[in-house]
Amino acid sequence: MGITCEEVWRDISDYIDDELGPKQRAALDEHFASCRHCTAILEGTCNVIRLYRDERVLAPPQGFRDRLEGRINQQLKQRPLEIMRPSRRAVLAWALSAAAAVPLGFALFSEKPFSLPGFHHQGPADSPVTGLVAVSQDSGDKVFHIPSCPYLHGKPKFLPVEEAIREGYSPCAVCIGKRKLERKG
Repeated sequence: MGITCEEVWRDISDYIDDELGPKQRAALDEHFASCRHCTAILEGTCNVIRLYRDERVLAPPQGFRDRLEGRINQQLKQRPLEIMRPSRRAVLAWALSAAAAVPLGFALFSEKPFSLPGFHHQGPADSPVTGLVAVSQDSGDKVFHIPSCPYLHGKPKFLPVEEAIREGYSPCAVCIGKRKLERKG
């Protein structure tokens, strides 16, 4: 039962922790006997584990805690108010973030769908377009266009304007907006 190096690398941690079944462990032992590269990885991983288990390697130097505590106390004595009172910039940044989050939250959680200003969801009677409109079958956007709009991407599907509005499509701000201005002018 031969296994690949990638399978060995995936299971090497379980091998070291002795959490493999007997068949899988035997397959890894067989692979280690024939693959010098994976054997080197196993030995290197075991060395790293041994180093991290040795408390002397990660222990701070003698007196480190006392020096650190002294330095912290010294800084607290020099500037106690700075720590207690945030800077004006920090307060301003938090206030602006909160002020921006409130309308964004209302927009995200409101039941009314988002629409561009001046292009509210229209009924068929006040639509500047009559007859057929084009929607894209390929893209997931819910926008309808006049058939010659350059912003219609993908394969077009033609619907009556009433049906497009009923299905939740909104008018294209470019092509329908131009049509609206032409009608007013």
